[in-house]
This record gives sequence, structure tokens and C-alpha cells, in this order.
Amino acid sequence: LVGAASLSLVNVERGTTLLLVGGATLLGKGWANLGIPGAVPLPITELLFIPLAGIALLVRRTRLEPRVLVPLVLFALLVAIRVVFDYPVWGIYAIRDTTAAIEAFILLVGYRAITRDGVDYWISRCRYLAVAVLIYGALYPFLDNIKGPSIGLQRQASLFDPTGVKFSVIAFGIYFLAFGKGWVRLGSLGLVTGLLGLYQARTLYIMLPLAVLALGWARHNFGRIFMQMVPALAIAFLIISTLASAAIVGSEGPVSTSFISSHLKTLVGEEGPNAKTIDARQDFFSQTIDFVFQSPGTAIVGVGLGPDLTFGQWVGDEGQLVRNPHNSYLETFARTGFLGFGLWMMLLLSCVIPIAQRARSGSGPVERFCGWTFAGSLVYLGVAGAQPILAFPYGTVPLFFLLGMGLAASRLPRQTTTTTLPEGTLLFRPRAELDSAKELPWPSRP
Repeated sequence: LVGAASLSLVNVERGTTLLLVGGATLLGKGWANLGIPGAVPLPITELLFIPLAGIALLVRRTRLEPRVLVPLVLFALLVAIRVVFDYPVWGIYAIRDTTAAIEAFILLVGYRAITRDGVDYWISRCRYLAVAVLIYGALYPFLDNIKGPSIGLQRQASLFDPTGVKFSVIAFGIYFLAFGKGWVRLGSLGLVTGLLGLYQARTLYIMLPLAVLALGWARHNFGRIFMQMVPALAIAFLIISTLASAAIVGSEGPVSTSFISSHLKTLVGEEGPNAKTIDARQDFFSQTIDFVFQSPGTAIVGVGLGPDLTFGQWVGDEGQLVRNPHNSYLETFARTGFLGFGLWMMLLLSCVIPIAQRARSGSGPVERFCGWTFAGSLVYLGVAGAQPILAFPYGTVPLFFLLGMGLAASRLPRQTTTTTLPEGTLLFRPRAELDSAKELPWPSRP
């Protein structure tokens, strides 16, 4: 009975973990608006992951290793201290700015998942999730007509709002580069590349090829991946041409190669669709840096949680105030100073480096899994430099879950290959036999 109850609890824990990761990855902005409303809203992400993280901390065998846990806890403590001083001034905005510090503890959930269940179990579950994400991501043009129920903790939104899903399509789509074979590998890469024509996100124009190259570097197969990019690009061109002929509209404009070309040119300073948002980010960067360095104290511990880092210049599509400068690293530095930013980078690097090292160390399933979690997490980390995805669970949940799983996998013992001979097999080793013969009690020479 005890064993059955224990197994049942583990299954509940697994199911809750899959609900957390699957919900945040698939539903995007809709998931971010689920929860219990009130003066201090309780998001569903926190309701699910805090008990999971608590279990991971209590069970010593699956507890996160100290060199990662220490900067994580210290960063969270710094943010908690800031809340004490900033909440009376900024109210709910100060609470809102704790998101990344709190949800970074999802690292513990991912770490425990692998140490508890092993890599094979989560390779299988991530395959199902990757398929679901690709299918859901391909429905992007039709999701406006599938609104679903209206939900919202602070303002109303559709449960099926696709905002944020595009990042997961890229991160989980390259899963098949690590574990897919034949047409599955080529088809998934072509589909992911083609969907960029729908998503029209400049960060993803950059991060998809970088993630593919990162996986090739981690797996020592640059040449093979480069050769696969040719047919994948052909598939992507076919997808974009089909969407263009159907007059499908993407997130920023019409789906066409000409629009993508003009959109790409804005990355190098040319005029084009939404080029003004790049200029705005540059303005926010310089103004935020000036704000932080107004005094030695703010440079060390930051300007705090709550201040508007777009300085009243940016308003969202629904009229809401946008306070994030669309650079998660800049925001972390501004709100917590050199002290917090140093802890934050120490935390990220202490995860990414061991994962990359293990990915490059062999060719087994553990190494391939580390290769994918390395490349997938780089998608989120790269996008975070130009988007506020670490302020929402559709960025924090998959990122820190991937990092936690990859870190745990990197610590698994390496498999050794041994040759087993049939019982009774005699081995003749001349050198060993001669050395043994010298030890025999030979009679003295007459």
C-alpha cells in the first residue's frame, strides 16, 4: 500500500509538471492570464510550480546542486528585500517585477524531473510536447477565429491568445534535429523555418539559425546540419509561397518573401516595417543606463521594482502601460544593480556551461538531450535581449525547465561499454601469462 501510494503521488507530480510546462508553452499569453483574481492576483503558474519546487527542495536526492542553488537563492533574497522597500511606493507594479526571480525556481522542477525519472522518460514526453507545439503554432493564422473563453487576472484576454507561442515553436521545433530521423528531421526544420514567415519576429530571424548552429556545434555535426538546411529552406519557401497565395496575414504584415526581406533589413538600420521599435529600444537603453547611474547606490543595488523603464513613452495595443524596456538583461540590471545582475548571470552560466560541455562529450541519448536543451534554452535567452519574455510564464517556464532538465542530465553518470564473454571462455594473453610464470617456484639452476 505504501508503495502504491508513493507511485500515485509521483504520478500526480509528473502530471502537474506536464500541465505546468505544457500550459505555459502552448497557451502563451492565455496561460499567463489564468489564476485567482484579487488585490494580489495568484497566477496558475505559481499555484502549480511552488508546491513542485518545495518537493524538489525537501528531497535531498533531487535537490539542485549548491553552485546553482546559491546564486538562485541570493538573487531571490535580493529581490525580496527590494519588495519590502518598493511595494509601499509602487504597489502592485513592484510585485509584478518579481516574476523572473520567483519563476526561476522552476529550475528545481526540471532538475528533479530528470533525477527522479531519468532522461528516457522526458525525451518521450518532450516529443509529445514538441509535436503539440508545432501543430498549435501552425494554426497561428486561424487562432483569431478561435478565441475561446475570455479570462484575465488584471485585464481580459483570450485563453487561446497565441502571443508567446512562437518562441516555443522554435525552441521545441529543433527537438527533432536532435532526435528526429529522415523526413521527420527535414520536415520539422522546414516547417519551423516556414512559420517564421507567419510570426515575423526579428529576434527569431536571428535565433533560429543561431540555435541550429549551436546544436551543430554541441553535437560536432556542423556539416550534416548545413546540408539539411538546403532542403529545409526549400520546404520553408514552399510554405511561405502557399500562405502568400492564400493572402494570409502574419503578425506584422502580409506573408511574402518581399515583406520578410524588408523586415530583415531593419536589423541593419534600414527603413522598413516597425523600424521605429528598434529606435525606441535604443532610446530606452540609453535612458535606463542614465537612470541607473544617477548615483553609486542605484548602480550597486538598482533603481528598484516598479519604476517605468520606458519612461511613459510606450503604450500597449490595449492601452496598458508598458514598463519593460524590452530587454530582460537591461531590466534585471536596472532593477537590481550590479549586485543582482552579477548573481543573475552567475545563475544562467552555471546552468548553460555544464549542459554544453556534456552535449559535446559524446553521442548517446543523454548527450543529444543536453544538446537540445542547450540550443532550446539559447532561443529564450537570445530573445530575452529584445523581448520581455522573462516577465511572462511563456518565457520563464520553458526556459528554466529546459535548463533544469539539461543540468540534471549533464550530471548523470556516463555509460561505459563493456564486452561480456560466454561463461567459461579462456583468454590467452601472452605477456600476462609470461609474467605469471616468472612467479612460479621454479627449481634452482644446477
